[in-house]
Amino acid sequence: MSFCTSLLASRIVYATQRDEIVQLKSSKSSEVKGHLTDHVYSAPRVNAPSSPREHASSDRSSMSAEHSKTSHWKGQSRVQKCCHWCAKKQESKPFQACSRCKEVIYCSKECQVASWPHHKPSCNYNAQNKEALQANPDVANNIAVFKKWHGSHVPALRHAIICALDLGNHPSRVNDGVLYLELTFKRNHEKLPPNQKYEPVKGCIYSMDEILEMIGRQGGSSIIESTKQNSDFMKEKGGLGIGMIMLQAHDFCDIVKVTLPTPAAAKAAQETDDWGDNWVEGLRLAVSL
Repeated sequence: MSFCTSLLASRIVYATQRDEIVQLKSSKSSEVKGHLTDHVYSAPRVNAPSSPREHASSDRSSMSAEHSKTSHWKGQSRVQKCCHWCAKKQESKPFQACSRCKEVIYCSKECQVASWPHHKPSCNYNAQNKEALQANPDVANNIAVFKKWHGSHVPALRHAIICALDLGNHPSRVNDGVLYLELTFKRNHEKLPPNQKYEPVKGCIYSMDEILEMIGRQGGSSIIESTKQNSDFMKEKGGLGIGMIMLQAHDFCDIVKVTLPTPAAAKAAQETDDWGDNWVEGLRLAVSL
């Protein structure tokens, strides 16, 4: 809230799996300090629904060739170099990473302790999944590249959620709307850094019930419940809550959770640049800058 997978493991990779085909729907047009909800839940690829969509080819060989050893899976806070809890920017002294999952970083012990109740579920999933992927470093490295891409574009993903769900005018839609976005490699991706390798090509909006139908039987209900709890926490701090995006590229699909701003800030952002029904194209342009 980015399904990334070890196809060798039967366990859920970072907590979700989708084994049902769901018809792709037509999309409709849609700073609070606190912990960064960058937990990405991953599992095997979402199969193509019965609609005339073109899917990007799975270019595993080119991705695998970019790595010779296992990379760290970096969450939003590590990519952006800021505290996972208070969002303080890292300066000269590096922040400490979570000792278990190593995906997130903290500026102090106090922030780590405050964050733990929210971070614990995804932390445990991450540690288990990395253990499952030890025998397949190529897959782990490919996931690391994908995570770096969406971890580098959180502001753009946040704006896509605001516009696609029309949160500036209907804040409550965050409670039942989940964006689905299909990505593909850029033609010259081999020569590009991770934050420039992908571009959006298609998207739609699912309801929370539809997401539960897709992933609920594989443990996805705990993901939704955790997201609701985190969202309620952020609402208490004055924000809109937590937005979710399901990102798919090749054999990977991550559910990425993004902290949203205050209702007033969301409205101002949408009035300044409303992507409306063209939110996929707006996002494509934003991440290409």
